[in-house]
Amino acid sequence: MTLSVALGVGFVMQAGQEQSATAAEPVERQDLKSVRVMTLPKNSAGEAVFGVPDVVTTPLDHRANRQTVLPVDAVYAEFAVPEMGTILATPIQGCTATLRAAPEEAAMVSLYLMAPCHQDTDFMLRHEALAFTARTDDEGVASLVVPALAVEATFAALFENVEHARVSVNVPDVRIYDRAILQWDGQYNLQLHALEDGASIGDAGHVWSASVHDAEDAVAGEQGFVLRLGTMEADTPRLAEVYTYPAGHDRSTSQTILQLSVAVTEENCGREVDTKTIQTSMGGPLQTRQISAGLPSCDAVDQVVVLEDQFRDFALAWR
Repeated sequence: MTLSVALGVGFVMQAGQEQSATAAEPVERQDLKSVRVMTLPKNSAGEAVFGVPDVVTTPLDHRANRQTVLPVDAVYAEFAVPEMGTILATPIQGCTATLRAAPEEAAMVSLYLMAPCHQDTDFMLRHEALAFTARTDDEGVASLVVPALAVEATFAALFENVEHARVSVNVPDVRIYDRAILQWDGQYNLQLHALEDGASIGDAGHVWSASVHDAEDAVAGEQGFVLRLGTMEADTPRLAEVYTYPAGHDRSTSQTILQLSVAVTEENCGREVDTKTIQTSMGGPLQTRQISAGLPSCDAVDQVVVLEDQFRDFALAWR
């Protein structure tokens, strides 16, 4: 009996071992697929931008993936805004624009623009702080006469705010003239009036763009003259009126007061006109100033209004 029990126990143990071995065999499965390898993008520090953290409760450090960008206002502050129109056009064969200049009497400069690929096209003429619109003819040509504001006078022609031509000319006569400029944008018919030697509107000493005074009067040292620049036919017109006075002549008792006049229309009544004034004395530094001129209500349509107070601080006196 003892032998029978031992044999029975051995059989059971062997059967159990065989059953366990049989149960462990199906580890090798035919439906398993190979693991795909994924390459994670890394930042400049060599760290993966996307991934799973070691501890689920620990957030990823996304700050390491950010780039430091210089604040815009640290580069282009309001007091150092880059001036428009400094981009140079890419030259195209046969389309190069040229600008020629020659000094004239009364410190004026005659300009001749040739732009063969810009026929009947508006452009901007810039000189120092002065800028106004003009237009080429059907051959891409334009002739202008512009007052110089500096001895070394540089002029530039811009199409669609891109500079296409530039020229410089020496104008030594700038040192014997004073100039005052009224400049504005839009369809406003502004006018600059100079009242010389205590004159009133309509007197012989009243000098403006419609009077008979011209550059020859200034060369002779008798009176100044006003020149109107720009065209209202441009899509975005910019105009200017320039008053030139022969300050280099001996007129110790001379005094000139400037006034602004504007024709009131249905389009501008009750509105404000933003203008810019530029002043230079005998080739000295330019002095610029922004002025907002308030226009009367629409009851004054078709009237010409003289705004004296707008130039109270801008009155010019040469002694």
